[in-house]
Amino acid sequence: MESISLHPVNDLPLINPGDDLGRLILDGLFKTVGVNEGDVIVIAQKIVSKSEGAIVDVSKITPSKQAQEIANQTGRDPRLCQIYLDEAKEVIAIKGRMVITRHRLGFVGSSSGVDRSNIAPHEAGMVVLLPKDSDRSARSIRDYILEKTNKKVAVIINDSCGRDYRGGSVGMAIGIAGIGAIEKKVKKDLFGNESCNQIALIDELAAAASILMGQADEGIPVVLIRGVSFTVTEESSIKDFLL
Repeated sequence: MESISLHPVNDLPLINPGDDLGRLILDGLFKTVGVNEGDVIVIAQKIVSKSEGAIVDVSKITPSKQAQEIANQTGRDPRLCQIYLDEAKEVIAIKGRMVITRHRLGFVGSSSGVDRSNIAPHEAGMVVLLPKDSDRSARSIRDYILEKTNKKVAVIINDSCGRDYRGGSVGMAIGIAGIGAIEKKVKKDLFGNESCNQIALIDELAAAASILMGQADEGIPVVLIRGVSFTVTEESSIKDFLL
């Protein structure tokens, strides 16, 4: 590929449970850059979860003994700790206020992906969870776009995640459709040596889109990336990507 371009999809409405997300995204694309065969559409996890109703009222949660113990260690609300446990396969570590878990979808990160930003005023006590099946969510949106445009695109659902032994967070893929999880390339290096690389292209694209999406009030939950070479597949799954 010689160059790629990133296009923010502006003016999407605030997403509510039950909204037809595929239609809203496609409407936004038609108003901005359109849709071409081979485009990659990166969608923020938050709007996917909101459209699917993956929202929890913390006031309705009763913490268990384990949740209370974690709350005592971290200083966090024990009801939040219970949600972390409900969404996790296991608790891996507790570091200060951070609760590191393996999410039920297989991702390792803090707080089981539970987030309260861009949902409601904090005093409302609402939090959003990760989608039940992020690959299925991505496939649903891809299928809708294919049905309406006859264009095959790739869809990546991204989220902000921390990394082991590095500070800060970065956009990473948590659900995919129409794009291979790993790009395997056998080429020659500058000195003619054979080079076999396995590239985490879906994470590179997720991170690139996150630069435009931002983390606060930017209001850009969808980014279209054009000009990317990738492996088209109907069988892709984020599970192929997790160790």
